[in-house]
Amino acid sequence: MTTHACEVQETVDNIRCRILLVDDEPHILSSLKRLLEDEDGIQVSTAESAEDGLKVLEAGPIDLVMSDMRMPGMDGAEFLTQVANRWSHTDRILLTGYSDVTSAMTAINSGRISQYLTKPWDDEDLIRRINDIISVRCLKEQNRRLIQIQEDQNRQLRELSEQQEKTIQLRTQELQQTADQLDLAYQDLKESYMQCVPLLSALADLNEKTKKGHAKRVAAIADLISAQMGLPVTEQRLIHISALVHDIGKIGIDQATLRKSPGEMSRGELAIYKQHSMLGESALMAFEPIQEAAYIVRCHHERFDGAGFPGKLVGEAIPLGARIVAVANDYDNLLLPHNFMGKALQDREAYNVIVKESGKRYDPEVVTAFDYVYDQILEIHAKNMQVTLPVSKLKPGMVLSNDLVNHHGIVMLVTGRKLTEGLIEKLAQFEEAFATKLQVPVRHHDKEEQ
Repeated sequence: MTTHACEVQETVDNIRCRILLVDDEPHILSSLKRLLEDEDGIQVSTAESAEDGLKVLEAGPIDLVMSDMRMPGMDGAEFLTQVANRWSHTDRILLTGYSDVTSAMTAINSGRISQYLTKPWDDEDLIRRINDIISVRCLKEQNRRLIQIQEDQNRQLRELSEQQEKTIQLRTQELQQTADQLDLAYQDLKESYMQCVPLLSALADLNEKTKKGHAKRVAAIADLISAQMGLPVTEQRLIHISALVHDIGKIGIDQATLRKSPGEMSRGELAIYKQHSMLGESALMAFEPIQEAAYIVRCHHERFDGAGFPGKLVGEAIPLGARIVAVANDYDNLLLPHNFMGKALQDREAYNVIVKESGKRYDPEVVTAFDYVYDQILEIHAKNMQVTLPVSKLKPGMVLSNDLVNHHGIVMLVTGRKLTEGLIEKLAQFEEAFATKLQVPVRHHDKEEQ
């Protein structure tokens, strides 16, 4: 006859089911044992009383108990009730005569038996029922293992997320703030992916030495513009994610190239630089929940007039999110060195470039929304932005936004130090003495106040 193999339940000894037979009649036990041991993977134990059966159960795991109803001392109903209470995962079959129907009903109610059979039994029917029980146990075991695998995977994801969070916290407080913003803004995304987004943004931010906090500011500006345009919350969230990771493709570009404005790059360097939006898309495509963001990353250097890259898309063929990120990204870049204008601009100068390029570089509707929220954008930069200046551009009263480290790797001045005329003069003397040039990170609003 056919057996129902169950790989997940088999042990190294190929045991599918451990069965305990309990009956006070030895010839019945012997007959049942011979019948069952002919089946592959079934291990049989016997006991001639309920008391002995409990001892067998206490000694080791049993998958199925088959007990006679009428036995001296403890009967089958009481025995199976104890089995149900103490070993709830063990299946139970009651063997009873035709005259014991009432007692069998008691056993069914109190012992919660899986099956009951009348004597004399039919061998094939008995084997079929046992195999059915084994199959059900197999399914339950498979389900239990799948649940365990899922729980293990969830635990591993939680551990990975916790480790990523610790790494982010050690690098910078601003990265933690980014993670908090994302967590509040995108509660419907899976936690594992949400941990990846700020990490990718952090990697891009760390890659560009003169643009600390750039991605975070671009996301904040894009938030203001998309909200002003009345976009649905889900679309605003998508644009926010896109802004945070828009420069992820620059990780593969040499630092020497990134320290140049596009106008200063050689033809080969410019070709490599223009690939970064496509590289960013490729890096994000594996993350299914943010694949739409990946396409926005690809298109954020497209121009409204079709003169952008990489696809030379025109007008509304460019995703709206990419048109918004383009304005937010370019405005922030214009305040930093190495932008497409060739030098860092003041706030109003950068604003004028955005407005002047409306209809050319930028979508006019996006520029209108940008203009409407411009005062709020200024507040973002006053709080968060830093610039890197040569010593010749430093003025007393400016405050360091990061440690100033010289070419020997030695910290010369720590974050928060307020510059004085004496300190600036000493920095100039250091440059002259060591034939080097320092780039000093200062807070943006400190520069504006001078």
